[in-house]
Amino acid sequence: MRDDRISISLAADHRYLQGLLATMSSMILSASRKELLLFHVFADGLSQEDCEQVETVARRMGVSSGQIEFHHPDMSRIKALFTPYNGSYAAFLRLFLCEFLSEDWTLYTDVDTLWFRDVCSLWKERDNAVSVLWCKDLPSIARGVKEYSREYCPDLDVNRYACSGVMLMNLARMRTNDFVSQCARFAERWGTPLFVDQDILNVICLKDAKLLDQVWDCLSPTRAAIDGCVLHFNGIGRMFNGPMKGWRVLYYAWYRYYYDIVEGNPCRSVCPWFKRVFFWMAGSLYPSKPLMRILFSRLGDQAPDNFERYFFFAWLFRRAKWWRKWSVST
Repeated sequence: MRDDRISISLAADHRYLQGLLATMSSMILSASRKELLLFHVFADGLSQEDCEQVETVARRMGVSSGQIEFHHPDMSRIKALFTPYNGSYAAFLRLFLCEFLSEDWTLYTDVDTLWFRDVCSLWKERDNAVSVLWCKDLPSIARGVKEYSREYCPDLDVNRYACSGVMLMNLARMRTNDFVSQCARFAERWGTPLFVDQDILNVICLKDAKLLDQVWDCLSPTRAAIDGCVLHFNGIGRMFNGPMKGWRVLYYAWYRYYYDIVEGNPCRSVCPWFKRVFFWMAGSLYPSKPLMRILFSRLGDQAPDNFERYFFFAWLFRRAKWWRKWSVST
């Protein structure tokens, strides 16, 4: 690979094809220099027809077929070490990227993300002093992991527990540190943890990671997102290839993007008008963390985080100019 290429790694099976198309297209459209992008698609269960559709959408967004490489990895070792997550082993592929790819660096991103910030800018954040660069996960998630991981990681810092959904990965350093063998030893002793590969990465990279600005994996409210961010649609994978359900404003945003941009067939009916009105009203104020704690803490540890996110994304979609740009009918 040429040194100036931006290596991007994604993994999907047929069930996650819609997510793959949405994530890849948003990365292309938001890139200041799309000719530098090189996509590594780990196709664990994608058909030939699926791969052709990926190439077709990518070309329509402005990249050539030569900028997409499909990989069909041998999953036998992964299946021997781990138990599946949501019926799939694809999540564990990122633990093996330093073996699957010969490059020094790659950017891994889940296919339940949409990119409204320039990936070329993130690529400049690489730091050879660490193995991974990523963003903090939700505080309630970090506190929960702290409780059940005391035996195998008593030093886990809840203020640095990170989400593996978007990561700059220093593959050269990982190879030097024998990273894959460390993952295998963890799995052989402790099995597959609750947050699967993410927990393993946080344990092994406990003192070998750097936090990025939260805009690069926008799980928690940050006013900087108004200038562009990477949206992470936790849980939406269960809804791919089906209708939008529920009252999550974040999911509405994903469906609008998918139909407007990927399908090229704008469809406001994915969400009834009364829900859209409610989302607009909910976005009238920026959420207050103390207020969320007061109002929702009795509903459980995760409830304040979830409601804070809900009102934040409603606020964001009401005000973000970049969102209005992408949601214009095409």
